[in-house]
Amino acid sequence: MVKTGKGDPDKGHFFFFGPLASGLCGLVFYNMKIGDKIRFLDSVGGGTVTQINGSYCQVEDEDGFEMTVPVSQCVVVSAEDDARQSGQSIPHQAPPSQSAMARMQLARDAESLKEENSRLKERIHELEAENERLKLALLKAQWPENKDRKNGQVAPHKLPLELLVQQRPYEVLRGDIIEVDLHIGQLVDSTSGMDNAAILKHQMDVFRQTMQNYKHRKGQKIVFIHGKGEGVLRKAIIDELRLRYPTCLWQDASFQQYGFGATQVTVRG
Repeated sequence: MVKTGKGDPDKGHFFFFGPLASGLCGLVFYNMKIGDKIRFLDSVGGGTVTQINGSYCQVEDEDGFEMTVPVSQCVVVSAEDDARQSGQSIPHQAPPSQSAMARMQLARDAESLKEENSRLKERIHELEAENERLKLALLKAQWPENKDRKNGQVAPHKLPLELLVQQRPYEVLRGDIIEVDLHIGQLVDSTSGMDNAAILKHQMDVFRQTMQNYKHRKGQKIVFIHGKGEGVLRKAIIDELRLRYPTCLWQDASFQQYGFGATQVTVRG
């Protein structure tokens, strides 16, 4: 073996030709890289690979000396082999305990339940949609009884209330009361380009159309949600009721439910 100084590391795998145990020559592949711990085949000792040059490598022993040795005379030592040669105990990874296995199973079960819960929620949503579809189908089946004999059309005031309300997204049926939210955000997707006058006009157009839709439904209660604000919309609604629907009754809607922000109208024929 030849003592030598440290050189620049040269990482990688390599091939070299050397004698085989049978005395023949052949191609041998050594999976060795810089930093590997090795031991010598023909002598006691070993160290850490610091450089690889063709079929030779430089090895630094535990005293810090470097020597150049043939790669064919080196064997890479695993961490387990190194511990065994130095007399150290080899760490043993015990199999998971029953409690650990139980925790892992619980985690898997929880994930499965989470997925099942998500599927059930989707199914509930589908069933609710199907229920609404069947409900509408049942309502439509009742239409022939209300058709005008002359033109075969259904008079709007004779249509089932549930069907009428579902035709307009800003209306909600709560029991037998129709709730109409006149907040502009419920009526339009965007107020871009609309000033206060344009917003008020649109809100009043919806109010007038609602009254027109239900003017023949005597006794029908409609709650118009206008908000408290400065009272401009509420005043406009009251003025319109006095002018166009003097026979209708109006009052503040339930304070407990709407505060000061809604007016209830009862349709009178």
